[in-house]
Amino acid sequence: MKKTASIVATQGAPKRLPHTMLASMLAASLAPGLAIAADATTTASTDSSTTLETVVVTGEQPKRGSYQAGTTTLGKQKQALKDVPQAVSVITRQLMEDQGDVNLKDVLKNVSGISFAAGEGGRSGDQVYLRGFAMFADTYRDGQRDVAQYNRDPFNDEKIEVLKGASSMLFGRGSTGGVLNQVSKTPFAGEQVEVTATVGSNDFYRTTTDVNQALSDTSAIRLNMMAVNDGSPNNISEAERFGIAPSIAFGLGEPTTVVLSHMRLKENNTPMLGVPYNPNTNRPIDVPLDRFYGLQGMSSEDITSDISTARITHKLDANNEISSQLRVARYDRWLVTSQPQLRNSTNTGGISAGTAVTDDTLLRYSGKNRGSLNEVQALTTDYTGKFATGDLRHNLLAGVEFVRETQNAFTITANSSITNLTTTVGDPSSISYTGSYSESPSNSYVTRNLAAYLTDTVELGANWKVMGGVRMDTLEGNYKSYSNGSVSRTNTRDDKGLSYRTGLIWQPTNESSYYLGYSSLLNPSGEAYQFDVNSGTGTDKLKAERNNHYELGAKWDLADGDATLRAAIFRTVKLYERNTDALSPDISILYAKRHTNGIEVEAAGRLSERWEIFAGAALMDPKIDKGWNSTTNTETSVNTGAVPKYTPKRTANLWATYKVNEVIRAGVGAYYAAKRFAADGSTDQSKTNYLPAYVRYDAMLAYEARKYSVKLNVNNLTNVKYYDSAYSGHASAAAPREVQLTVGYKY
Repeated sequence: MKKTASIVATQGAPKRLPHTMLASMLAASLAPGLAIAADATTTASTDSSTTLETVVVTGEQPKRGSYQAGTTTLGKQKQALKDVPQAVSVITRQLMEDQGDVNLKDVLKNVSGISFAAGEGGRSGDQVYLRGFAMFADTYRDGQRDVAQYNRDPFNDEKIEVLKGASSMLFGRGSTGGVLNQVSKTPFAGEQVEVTATVGSNDFYRTTTDVNQALSDTSAIRLNMMAVNDGSPNNISEAERFGIAPSIAFGLGEPTTVVLSHMRLKENNTPMLGVPYNPNTNRPIDVPLDRFYGLQGMSSEDITSDISTARITHKLDANNEISSQLRVARYDRWLVTSQPQLRNSTNTGGISAGTAVTDDTLLRYSGKNRGSLNEVQALTTDYTGKFATGDLRHNLLAGVEFVRETQNAFTITANSSITNLTTTVGDPSSISYTGSYSESPSNSYVTRNLAAYLTDTVELGANWKVMGGVRMDTLEGNYKSYSNGSVSRTNTRDDKGLSYRTGLIWQPTNESSYYLGYSSLLNPSGEAYQFDVNSGTGTDKLKAERNNHYELGAKWDLADGDATLRAAIFRTVKLYERNTDALSPDISILYAKRHTNGIEVEAAGRLSERWEIFAGAALMDPKIDKGWNSTTNTETSVNTGAVPKYTPKRTANLWATYKVNEVIRAGVGAYYAAKRFAADGSTDQSKTNYLPAYVRYDAMLAYEARKYSVKLNVNNLTNVKYYDSAYSGHASAAAPREVQLTVGYKY
């Protein structure tokens, strides 16, 4: 790589450069073109001219990025975060690297209001809840749906954005609690090589490679690769992943740019669903973390995810742009696993309160064996433009979207019988399965969604902005259920509806922004492959979900723009909620109405020359207002006032790093989650299974030179035992103390 001359302080402490100069240097260093060529020609006089020698200026990337993200693409266009009238959390690449995040759960510990489900029903992969609402249908990659069940790895992510609150006006189906968007790495006009290797406790090994190579002044290729083995204290359950993501770009810096990319993520995991609850304490049974609670030989998860994307962007002029993105994806999942269940002394049922749970208590396994093939074809076309009508300046977004999704789910059956599925709490791994399996179809689903949307942000003078938007969704769904290999039932659903979003923004200074936002949105009833069998064999007659979201907030720039602080109060209301296992869509409404009220704050960025932080906290008041009787299809007050499952009333996160000197940096993290219920079946939840509150601490020490780095991460520093995800019948314990050493090379 070409080098540049550098300016260094000769003596004493380095002086802080003016922020305008720092901003200019940072903008230049982060520009997609790392090599900038300038041809300068000057005219000396009217009767003679001199052609100057071409000067080539090159630059290097900065040694470190930032925890602060000034912009987002969540609005389907690049926007300043202060221009979005909703709470947005952005986890930057630098934050993920400093913490050593290797999966989505690691990344999202930095987002307040987040919780996790533990393999709900037959689901696997990432089961995220935001502000108490499931995000199964609200996960996106580069603005397009990525709804399938797999374990996401951030190796190919430049950043991860979380838009909080209802946002169907922009993204369509789902998005009650918010939207999670993974922003992929893309080629740029420069050269880069980054390689890391990590080793750690519990058989942890991980390697990553990120190579970018310019092919010409306007084209480049990029390749990201990852391989990881993540073990556990029981030496049986583990996660094995391999990922590769090539991409190529043409027309960089030109009016028309084309980016072609593919990402493959292959998983071969040995899962453990967790441990059952103690009926005497309503908490997970207290057993050592090195016990494997699963049927050996029947604990396998194989998932292959392929995502191909083609994006073309054309700048009509400086203020107008049109873009189109085509996505073709395929997700192949095969899962055999087992749920541990406590049994009474006669093995005729579960145990009840009053019976002590000991190592001799009987334990039986229930198989959760199923698979699916999901395929997605999506095409999105957007126009963004800036123009003026009189004294009003407009920022317009208009777009259309078509998505076709198919699912073919199947049941997996063990071909050989298991003579004894019962063991004990103290010896949970004493039985295993060594036979083969057969597959039979369980259901299939086809959805087609056509949407059109329009939003405009109007600048009313120097300090005020008003935003308004509308989206029309039309979703058609066809569902088939199978019995003994033949179709036993068919369902159809056709939903049409409007979603709205509006916001008022006041920006009295360049450093402050205050907003009031409102969204009302539609969730078509088939948006997550869900139908209700109780309402008829031919058509699901229950109402589509509706949601209303209200938010009042403020955003401030701090430390001369190096850091940001935001705060928001919100209320989200959901009507006619549906949320269940996507592989078993024969469901009915869970709640007629529920809501979450809350307040949250977040700070991110560089507070001084030495201190950098990312911190947040959320206080929430989630409640079920009206339940639903699935037998009579009517509202009920049975669980009115209950706290929805998996929803902590309080969460907090803090990550701070201190620059000891020019090459050494130390970091510390703390993460807190309050009590979370595993069910919400009645108003009196005093006897409901739950996960207790916890506080976890992390630490980091790093040596960072221009080309080389060595980093030591210690996760769960105090080795606290806690549970980070729940389901009604089991809970998953988080990892004990982990030590990981990473060596990196960058050129």
